[in-house]
Amino acid sequence: MKALKKLSYLLLIMMAFSVNISISHAKDLAAGFTVEGVPNEKQIDKDVGYFYLKEIPGDTDEIKVKLVNDSDKPKTLLINIVDANTNVNGAVDYTGGLEKHSSLKLPLTSIVKTSKKEVVVPKNSEIETSLNVTMPTTSFDGVIVGGVVIYEKNKETTDKNMSIGNTYSYTIAIVLSNDENTPIKNNISLELDSVGAVLFDGKKMVEADILNKNPYIFDNATITGAIYAKGSTEKIIANKKENVVIAPYSSFPFQFDWKKDNLKPGIYRFVGKAISGDKEWLFEDEFEITGKQAKKFNNESVFKVYIPAWLDWGTMVVGALSTIGTIGLFIRKQRRAKN
Repeated sequence: MKALKKLSYLLLIMMAFSVNISISHAKDLAAGFTVEGVPNEKQIDKDVGYFYLKEIPGDTDEIKVKLVNDSDKPKTLLINIVDANTNVNGAVDYTGGLEKHSSLKLPLTSIVKTSKKEVVVPKNSEIETSLNVTMPTTSFDGVIVGGVVIYEKNKETTDKNMSIGNTYSYTIAIVLSNDENTPIKNNISLELDSVGAVLFDGKKMVEADILNKNPYIFDNATITGAIYAKGSTEKIIANKKENVVIAPYSSFPFQFDWKKDNLKPGIYRFVGKAISGDKEWLFEDEFEITGKQAKKFNNESVFKVYIPAWLDWGTMVVGALSTIGTIGLFIRKQRRAKN
């Protein structure tokens, strides 16, 4: 039964991070607290589980979030506003741990601020906390997407090197628009932003960044691609990713895992394609892996091929024995020939 409960907790946490627009309220038995979005009069669609607000240029607003402590101990909760980004799984990311793209000129974090970054919720009680919205004076096209992330304060979350994504946390997405008729999702265009070798989570990768340079979420794309040596038509490695969702003004890191193979210096070519409905975008670009890069990534990768010292000595002994055996066989043949 204990194993079953642990599995249930794990599944609940995974579900909280798998959704693209996230949740309005959730309860984790392990975390012991619940987060709920308080209805806002500027809500465009009352059937969705996140804040989807029509905000007029120059206006101010207040977003309220209910924090419910179901445990028998007080909890200190941290409130963090984040911008939407896109992760390596091809999903909209609300952890706040990814670097923003330079094309994002009007991030949610510049518009929405927390009234309190830290809230103490007494045991078996609930408290409302506010987020202050100050809209820019000029109008904007499309939507601005981000979220509010709430997690418990403890030793791990106060560590600056600790990612929010590694803790129990809840996210409520926030989508702002000047017009209630503006769609959140609109597959206008994609472009290749950059391609090159990277080290990701200790793995040797080639990464092609596919950029959505538009103020809408790009939804449900299928992206395929391959890496070639310059001048060659033989694929070194290929990859395919389906159901890719890309946040506004962010790039999808389309990765090719080299696994146990070493990166080799040279000039390579990336050829890729994105398909959404009857639309298609083609990508192609050359890139170089320098000797310095290859050496650095190969040495720092968690995937390394080690040859034990005993194997080196064993190989030498086997080689020596084989040579001696060959010489002995030759001498015996020579003696037989004389006789």
